[in-house]
Amino acid sequence: MYSDSCSFIRPLPASTALDVIGDVHGEWEALQQLLHFLGYDENGRHKHGRKLVFVGDLCDRGPDSPAVLDWVIQAVAAENAFTIIGNHELNLLIDDPKDGSGWYFDNRLQDETRFAPWQHYPKDKRRQLQETMAQWPLILQRDDLRIVHAAWLPESIDKLIHCGEKSLIKQYHYWENRFFDDFRQTEWYESYIQETQQLKTELEDENYTMPFQPGVAHYDLLRSCHNPIRALTSGIQALTQQPFYINGRWRFTVRKPWWQQYTDPVAVIIGHYWRSWYGTAGVAEHRKDLFPEPPTHWLGKQQQVFCVDFSIGARWRERKNAILPADSRMHLAALRWPENLIMLNSGKYCPAQRNR
Repeated sequence: MYSDSCSFIRPLPASTALDVIGDVHGEWEALQQLLHFLGYDENGRHKHGRKLVFVGDLCDRGPDSPAVLDWVIQAVAAENAFTIIGNHELNLLIDDPKDGSGWYFDNRLQDETRFAPWQHYPKDKRRQLQETMAQWPLILQRDDLRIVHAAWLPESIDKLIHCGEKSLIKQYHYWENRFFDDFRQTEWYESYIQETQQLKTELEDENYTMPFQPGVAHYDLLRSCHNPIRALTSGIQALTQQPFYINGRWRFTVRKPWWQQYTDPVAVIIGHYWRSWYGTAGVAEHRKDLFPEPPTHWLGKQQQVFCVDFSIGARWRERKNAILPADSRMHLAALRWPENLIMLNSGKYCPAQRNR
């Protein structure tokens, strides 16, 4: 195990049964349903002493991010739950408004027509929220289990530990500045500048026929692995020759299934990747290669990685199309550990599978 002396890595209780909950994305009603089926009370207590673990991305897109965050904060304070930072919490901490964050950032007016109605976070409480979240770790661990939002990458973890900077935000900006300095020395820098200047509007225009842009592509590719905080919370990327549009901009890289190279004997639970409970049916082309395994299966050659994010972050689309929760194909899920049992917010449950 990595030393817990690093403020970004925290221990989990050694012998306690856990319920590891995937990305919530502001879906307060679904979280309440799941907690009920898992046997937790309104404060996050369990009669058998189980503890909750959240893999990050508590907020954005859904109708009530404030309720989700406030509940998790009190549950963590009461030592009934643990949580880590996902890429959506990171965006909030570094004041980087992204798709679906208009509940918090006032300048995301375009989100009001896309995601609203939703609850806004009170302005007078936002600083305290940031200060609280800035204390959350990036990694939780114990001898038999590791929790990280997107990717368990030893090289990135080592960079975090050896940097020495204790502030998450300061370390993030340190690595971003280093990346920008390094990228200026690459063969792709001039192309990147030219492409972003000439296609400033088109890069965010879904209706534009976008050809592959090598400068922007290599900028995103190299940035994904250079900053360790970004790598752990967003994963690493691979180039794609087929640009696709998602979350407000054209993309030239796809998420890389790092778990295929994971060989450690310790299980890792992640979120982030928008797994589908129904296999690849209806899944966007750029994500179909991520999960050739059935949705209930562990991932990778060693089958030691489980993604517990079952796309609840897309529930907002169903609401726009008047699809009722009972008919939803987007689920909030938990993996019960050490039982290795998947529980959905609908009450459905089944074992997580390993083909060995």
